[in-house]
Parts: sequence; structure tokens; C-alpha cells
Amino acid sequence: MSPTGSASWWPWQSSIIAHKDEVIALKDKLIAEKETQLKDLKTREDKLIAEKDKLIAEKDKFIQEKDIRIAEKETQLKDLKSQLLQQEMQSLQELSRVKVIANNRALIENAMQQYKSDLSLSKGLEMFVNEHLLTVGRDKTTLSMYGREVCNKLRNFGFAAKEDFVQKELKNLMHEISKPLHRPHVSGKIYTGYVVGGEPPLAEALAIVISKLQECKFVKNLDVLLVDGEGKCKCVLSNGDIVEYGEA
Repeated sequence: MSPTGSASWWPWQSSIIAHKDEVIALKDKLIAEKETQLKDLKTREDKLIAEKDKLIAEKDKFIQEKDIRIAEKETQLKDLKSQLLQQEMQSLQELSRVKVIANNRALIENAMQQYKSDLSLSKGLEMFVNEHLLTVGRDKTTLSMYGREVCNKLRNFGFAAKEDFVQKELKNLMHEISKPLHRPHVSGKIYTGYVVGGEPPLAEALAIVISKLQECKFVKNLDVLLVDGEGKCKCVLSNGDIVEYGEA
């Protein structure tokens, strides 16, 4: 045929078609390879995520078990502290039946550990006094109603310190009971018992605190003798009440 005839274009057209088919096949191959790669990546990603989730779950389990063990240890420690405090209180009770124990601090220290075991003695006592024994007003701090009632009862036994002085002594009580000689002077006529006291207003402040501790059940089954500055027992603090010495 003539070079310009249609038959002369067939080989060229066939070549183009063949090349096009090769391109399409190559494209399909590349797409398939890409899809395979993406699938492999997705598989590896899923595996990594699964491993990460497993590690997180193991970590969470470890933390949970650790928290449980810590909670158990804290409970055991709390129980041991409680038992120790009970033993200390029982020792004070038993010793006071056979001898004089004169100490303005020991009983309060034991009670404060029951009241707020996570605080120091000074912080615990400050919180207890502020919560139960003082009333904070806009202009001044005064004794609470409970504190005034105790002071009124104490006047019947010869303790007559002014309430303002007692209030100041309560705020400063930690300092007073922490002095090197924090045991009160005791008369030779007292042969047994747990004794606290001293010169006014210290005696009144101690009486208010210990009576409230008895009322709150931080001090139980222990009568406390209150002595004046001369060491004479004036009254007894018993179950939150104040009674005459010899009637407790």
C-alpha cells in the first residue's frame, strides 16, 4: 500500500498500544507493590500498637499492684501505730495505779498521735486547740464556750486565772509542755496517779485540753490529777468532767 495508506500506520499503532499496555501493566504492578507495602506497614503498625497496648496494660497492672501493696503496707503501719499508742496508754494507766506519773506532755503527745497522726505534735496540738478550745473573732481570739465552762468549774477548786491569760497559754501550750522540766511539782501526799498541772494559767490550760481529749475519747479510762503550783492536788479530770480529789 501507499505510505499514506491506512495500512502503513498499523505497526506504529500496534507499537503504541503495546507500549501503553506495558505502562498500564507497570502501573498496576507498582500499585500492587505499593498496596503490599502499605499492607505490610499497616500490619507492622498494628503489631506495634498491640505491643504498646500490652506494655501499657502490664505497666498499669504493675502500678495497680504496687498501689495495692503500698496501701496494705500503710494499713499495716497504721495498725501498728495504733497498737503502739494503745500499749503506751495502757502502760500509763497501769503505772499510774502503782506510782505517781507527773508529766504535762506524755498524755497529750499520745492523744495527738490519735487525733492527727500525719502531723507533728506542735501542728496537731495547734489544730486541736483552734478547732475545739478557741473562738476566733474579727477583733480578738477568746476561749470557746467549752473552755469558759471548764474555767468556771476550776474556780470551785481554787484555780482563778483570767480567761485572757488562759487563752494565751493555750496558744503557747506546746512551748510550755516542751520545756526541759515539763513535769509539775507534786506534793508528797500524792502516792499514785497520773498528774499534770503547775502555776496558773498553765494548770487551767492543761485541764481544758485534757478534759476535751477525754470527752473526744482520745484519752480513755484514765483519771488525771490536776495540781497547783505547790504540787497540791485540787481536783481530778475524769471522763471529761472535773470532780473533787478523792471522788474520782
